[in-house]
Amino acid sequence: MYAAVEHGPVLCSDSNILCLSWKGRVPKSEKEKPVCRRRYYEEGWLATGNGRGVVGVTFTSSHCRRDRSTPQRINFNLRGHNSEVVLVRWNEPYQKLATCDADGGIFVWIQYEGRWSVELVNDRGAQVSDFTWSHDGTQALISYRDGFVLVGSVSGQRHWSSEINLESQITCGIWTPDDQQVLFGTADGQVIVMDCHGRMLAHVLLHESDGILSMSWNYPAFLVEDSSESDTDSDDYSPPQDGPAAYPIPVQNIKPLLTVSFTSGDISLMNSYDDLSPTVIRSGLKGTEGCT
Repeated sequence: MYAAVEHGPVLCSDSNILCLSWKGRVPKSEKEKPVCRRRYYEEGWLATGNGRGVVGVTFTSSHCRRDRSTPQRINFNLRGHNSEVVLVRWNEPYQKLATCDADGGIFVWIQYEGRWSVELVNDRGAQVSDFTWSHDGTQALISYRDGFVLVGSVSGQRHWSSEINLESQITCGIWTPDDQQVLFGTADGQVIVMDCHGRMLAHVLLHESDGILSMSWNYPAFLVEDSSESDTDSDDYSPPQDGPAAYPIPVQNIKPLLTVSFTSGDISLMNSYDDLSPTVIRSGLKGTEGCT
């Protein structure tokens, strides 16, 4: 499922929505079981952060079957931030939500008995440039604009932290698909590579004149154990039409591809961070931001 925000006169809101994050819904009776990936992503929860410091959590679906059960409550407003909420990030395996505000405050929320509450709070007093959960959901990667980076556990324990001394700001941070390395993008076009224990591995200059806005892999954000149930068992199944594959390729058959977007609007498709011959797309789009 994809979600986007369009600013225009037709839309009405009491505050500007600044960020989005969506996760699939696992029925309570299936939480400890493998899930059918197609059904898993037919409905779920959309988290939004807005300019008034409020986090919205809303149930949504991509099907129109009325016989599907819905939660007793489908909309929540989570309050606690004292400034604009600039990042929201779901942790699907652990069913948690991380939110970051413009002052550097980080909250981790958890739902229990139909209510959302704050489980963890982290506040260095410095602006957060990115927050990313590892693919297995057990670790969090936090990068700050002042060059401080931190990796901690899903329960809040610090694994390691480091000060990266640069003349340029860190703009984004991601995990490699195997969660064994972390990559940081900078405002002067560099990629910094560290291993999962905080050891520096490499500095690579990707673009001399353009800053890196965001990085991502063509890989599931989280690894959800697939069931042996066929996609054709779904009640909503319809035979695929001509064109692209109707259902996702199995994870084990995906060749990791790194996508790096730059301030100029260029997008590089790379086999790895040190790919010497990337495919470059000159989109001409500027001032765009990615959501997870």
